[in-house]
Amino acid sequence: MLTPSLLVALALLGEVDGGAAEAAPEIRKPEASCETPVKYPAAEAQSGVRGTVLLRVTLSAEGTLSTTEVVQSLGSAFDDAAIAFAKACAFTPAAVNGVPAPSLMELSLEFVPPVRPWTLTGRVVGELGEALNGAVVSLGGQSARTDADGHFTLTFDAVPPGDAWVTVAKEGYALKGFPELFKPGRTTEVRYALARERIFETRVKGSRLLPPVPDADRTPQVSHYSISRADIDRNPGALEDVARVVQQLPGVAADPDLLANFFVRGGGPDEVLFVIDGVPLANPYHLGGFASIINPMMVESADFYAGGTPAWYEPTLSGALEIKYSTGETKRPRVMADVSFLSAKARADIPLGIDGLNAVVSFRRSFFESYFAVMKALHVFGADVVAPDITEGFARVTYRHGAHQTMLTFIHASDGLNFIIKPGEEVLVNFAGGLKLANMSDILSLQHKVDLGGDSELSFTTAYTHDFNQLRVDSTRRLSNDSARDEVLVRADLKLAHSAKHRSAFGVQYAWRKLALSGEVGDTRGVAPWEQEPFAETYRPYVDIEPRLLRNLASVYAEHTWRPVDVFSVEGGGRFQVDVASGQLSGSARLAAAYTLPIATVLKLSGGFAAQPLERPLLLDPTYGNPSLGPEQSLQLIAAIEQPLPFEALVRLEGWAKWLSRLAVNPDSPAGVQARLAQGLPVFTNDGYGEALGVDGMMVGRTGKFSYSVGLGVLKSERVNPLASGRQRYPTMYEQRFTASASLSFSPTNKWLFTARANFRTGRPYTPITGFVRDELNQRYVPEFGATDSAVYPFFFELGLRGEYNFVLGPLHGAFYLEVLNVTNTTNVYAYSYDLGNYADGQEPQRGAFNHLPIRPFLGVRLEY
Repeated sequence: MLTPSLLVALALLGEVDGGAAEAAPEIRKPEASCETPVKYPAAEAQSGVRGTVLLRVTLSAEGTLSTTEVVQSLGSAFDDAAIAFAKACAFTPAAVNGVPAPSLMELSLEFVPPVRPWTLTGRVVGELGEALNGAVVSLGGQSARTDADGHFTLTFDAVPPGDAWVTVAKEGYALKGFPELFKPGRTTEVRYALARERIFETRVKGSRLLPPVPDADRTPQVSHYSISRADIDRNPGALEDVARVVQQLPGVAADPDLLANFFVRGGGPDEVLFVIDGVPLANPYHLGGFASIINPMMVESADFYAGGTPAWYEPTLSGALEIKYSTGETKRPRVMADVSFLSAKARADIPLGIDGLNAVVSFRRSFFESYFAVMKALHVFGADVVAPDITEGFARVTYRHGAHQTMLTFIHASDGLNFIIKPGEEVLVNFAGGLKLANMSDILSLQHKVDLGGDSELSFTTAYTHDFNQLRVDSTRRLSNDSARDEVLVRADLKLAHSAKHRSAFGVQYAWRKLALSGEVGDTRGVAPWEQEPFAETYRPYVDIEPRLLRNLASVYAEHTWRPVDVFSVEGGGRFQVDVASGQLSGSARLAAAYTLPIATVLKLSGGFAAQPLERPLLLDPTYGNPSLGPEQSLQLIAAIEQPLPFEALVRLEGWAKWLSRLAVNPDSPAGVQARLAQGLPVFTNDGYGEALGVDGMMVGRTGKFSYSVGLGVLKSERVNPLASGRQRYPTMYEQRFTASASLSFSPTNKWLFTARANFRTGRPYTPITGFVRDELNQRYVPEFGATDSAVYPFFFELGLRGEYNFVLGPLHGAFYLEVLNVTNTTNVYAYSYDLGNYADGQEPQRGAFNHLPIRPFLGVRLEY
């Protein structure tokens, strides 16, 4: 941009008579005529610098440029470009009373960085993942047709006009729209899946900030949910945690707000498998469940299975959560940062100067100390409380050459919690004494993939995982123990897309696992399995023990999908697993089918079996437990229906049943333990069994500027302990009979996004304390418990709000966001707790409540360069 101005009209040429001298001179300003805009220096094309160079030029009476002076500089490259631009301009000299005169001018030259090209590339596939040839991908007036492998590429030199919706069309398939964000200087890799043509087509209008409505899944896979990075960032209450997003799904029980761990369809936390890029996690949580160790900034996508888990995964009784991290491949440096009241996290994608060689590093550190300091000032937490700290680091180097890709990855996660609260202090979170928790996890993996074309792939993965946990309790009694797990994993996987009708997958895996526990542990052999108790001092004895567990698991799996006709497909698979050291067998099997009705309704039926080995060293210890305990087993049956609606919405309904057998159980009283030991019998056996059944439903939709979702879950879960002397059949601590969640998002423009989410859950069962017995010898009160899991905690309700404003500032893309959780300030009870009472005064322990957190705001900013 050019802005000339006259500074000074210098001397008049020639003589001026007295009369003319007395009159005010008539001055004509000099003018500059420049035909082309100032050119941005090529050497600075990647810098993104934006600003103004101010030149002062001297013009002769003939209008020629005599001298130039840089008054305001942007750097030598910009100054030189400004001077060269000025020399190419044509000038009209100043004049005084019509006589040309020399003069000075200031030229203001604004440099605006050029928009760097954005490349959108990827593949278009069908419902089974088969490559679609001839699909037309369009955006902003440009289009490309996919090749035989489904590949396409589009390049844009400027922001595409209109809403950033990519439309994908192919004869015989429903038109589909995908929202994308223009990212100058970047290459965005995508994978677009099309569904067969149906009577209800997906519209592609409205804000790109709102999620698209998924098509009905016509594959036989059931109970599958896909989670994106946006779901983590924009879900009120997710707190940057993919595990908390899973908590919102139907069929999932949880204690949201305080903890990130979850329970799937009546199963325990150890019945769910966590996987990152093919590597199973030894311990997926910080501080026993406070938050997951999964770095939200690195998540590319996540897949959650609440049932019908494919044979690709190790056998699991309840479900699996697989995380896929970004490869970090880029053509130019890319930096992202996110700072909130919760944490600070950053990521950098770096090309390493060799074609195809890239690195990505990321780091996250929590800010709970600052946040909890405010809570302490408000007397929400105790005066002596120290907040947890969470640290995560990630580094990955990727090399891609032709069809080959190699990734070397290192993941580190650590945390700590150390607090002391004065006994009797009335606070929201209380503990009569001191508690110290610490955890450290490290994962080193090497993965090599070979693209065989047509969505076929061969991959090799090796990994080493180390996890260490430390617990210290300083209360009325002392407790201290450490646990460690080391694992070496080697696996190979082959995916073959034979045709649009046939797909197969095969794999082999070997895992060496060493689990160890040392120190003091509470002796819970006389505590009923699957029960939850209030926080109270029970005075149960501690045992000093060092159990060890070594697994050498070799496994092989195979899966095949067959679609004989367009509306019907069958899928089956199995996994055979053996512990080489003990000869113990385990594994899984699954068979499923899907049929699409003429009205686009998809009907599914799936049945499966799983035998999951125990990996709790205490239960398998020769002294404490029973080394002969075998795998626990489940048999599942799931019926599902998915229906797209004519107003851009999708409904999914699933009914499911799960039968459990060979569950590890023990007596429910110290007397029962002693009776078995006196008979020479092991305390733990595989005699437990049970069942769980329920219905899960959800509806998602959008209408231009609005999107919404509703999820409902109804669950009944009971297990049987034949060794119990009291109640043998009872609900598990993992059961929430009814769960409901609803969200509504509004995006008036492509800059603003507002979301509200409500979450309701019935309470989980627990074993109540019915009274206290005076222990005269030890001068204390000992609690008496009622029937196992015969009481239920109050319901949980939370309303969360989130607002986000997206902006572009030169080369930066960013967003400001504000979340307010528990807007209604509902007092939700997490668990009941009892103090120690006062034996001398005859005062029995009094019940209090360990509550979830009150209303709290979180403010943050997210930036990307």
